[in-house]
Amino acid sequence: MPSRLLQRTCLWVGLAFLGQTEPATPPASPFPTPSSNTAAIASATPAIRKGLRWNAATDRYAASIPGWPIQRVLARLSGQTGWRVWIEDGIETQIRAQFRNLPAREALPRILGGLNYSLTTSSTGRRELKVFATQARSSTLEIVADEGEGVIANELIVRSKSGSPIDLKLLAGLNGASLVGTNGVAGAYQIRFDSEKLAEEAKQKLANESEDLAVENNQRLDAPDAPVAVSGITAPPLRLTATVRPDGNRRVIALIDSAPQPLPPAFQSFLLPTVDVVSGASTSSSPSHGTSMAEAMVRGLSAGSPETSTSTRIQPYNVYGANESASTWDVARGITQAAQDGSTIINLSLGSTQDSPYLRDVIQQVTGQGALVIAAAGNNGTADPFYPAAYDATLAVTATGRSGQLTPYANRGGFVDLGVPGSTVVQMDGQSWVVQGTSVSAAYASGMAGALAQNPQTSLAPVRSKLIETFPIQQAKGP
Repeated sequence: MPSRLLQRTCLWVGLAFLGQTEPATPPASPFPTPSSNTAAIASATPAIRKGLRWNAATDRYAASIPGWPIQRVLARLSGQTGWRVWIEDGIETQIRAQFRNLPAREALPRILGGLNYSLTTSSTGRRELKVFATQARSSTLEIVADEGEGVIANELIVRSKSGSPIDLKLLAGLNGASLVGTNGVAGAYQIRFDSEKLAEEAKQKLANESEDLAVENNQRLDAPDAPVAVSGITAPPLRLTATVRPDGNRRVIALIDSAPQPLPPAFQSFLLPTVDVVSGASTSSSPSHGTSMAEAMVRGLSAGSPETSTSTRIQPYNVYGANESASTWDVARGITQAAQDGSTIINLSLGSTQDSPYLRDVIQQVTGQGALVIAAAGNNGTADPFYPAAYDATLAVTATGRSGQLTPYANRGGFVDLGVPGSTVVQMDGQSWVVQGTSVSAAYASGMAGALAQNPQTSLAPVRSKLIETFPIQQAKGP
């Protein structure tokens, strides 16, 4: 596509954020023009990620809890804060809460759904929380901490550094081990143990057995930004239709995410049937993350297409199932499956602060075969590495606002390659939902890549360069 068209696309994206009049015959914008009472939405911080977040520096809390069992909420609270937590046996309340930046005295009543509690400090200096219906002494069931993102302590990923076959008898002989997954393309095995201790013992045994074995823990990646319901704001109509090339070939973009729900017909025509890497799907009445990313991707495809039709398609790979979190193992399976199926642009609107050499090597493998992997840079507002975006083989996308400068929440730093607007609006069952974050930015960039390389024979190396040239990162000016 000529660079002039890309420049016009960027101009239209900027105008949409500023709420200005559209230029003559513009490319379709993925971003709505806010009405006066909702204009602030586009520059706001992103929606709170599902779960519970504790800021240790300020001792303040944020939560987006969509109806979790109380014990799950307490497990996440314990994992975030390091508190010891007990609950009265038999309490089975479902918790729904949404707030940000509250101190403990205001956050706890919301997190606990109105249950009674006592928060004290032990003689060792550790805080202790007891949750109960009538008396604190009834809180006898101790909660096992769950840190959310991070290591899955009783699961290992084992593979050969050299690519040589692994003796399965060796794996089968590990104490308390069950083989629960294989990735033949990557030559890797997922092993689950009866306890964290047995997993650690297995690590030592395998390290002593062979220097050729690479062993790491599987890791959890939480579902990113939850959408926010809004009124008075709508997305513009889609100005692109799905077509078929005369030779039947097509470019396919892989969406590695949760399963998209049914989209409006104009969007649905661009989606191929979802491949379930993990079975199950969300039953929420709000848009799933995969739904939001699919629509953002189609918007990017529309904005970058020089014509009013395209043969490019989007292939969703469901790596979350019905769960709130995915794992590096399942994301890697999604990537290898997508590459096997012929997807050459792979979108990863997900991530973690935890490095995974296994996931890094899988991405390196598929990019070495010519694929373009585009990943979200993260919403922590820091320059700390965020994976898989921080891997050299990926194209790392951060989020910009109306002015084209980085949003306050967007990650930045040397690993980030480009900045793309990080807000979109999704319509579902007559309700508008705003979705924000670098996830949106990465999905939009993936759609744009699919527009730049509609011909499946086109090399993706120039596409990568063109995206970086078109969406340079503008640092916010100091005071």
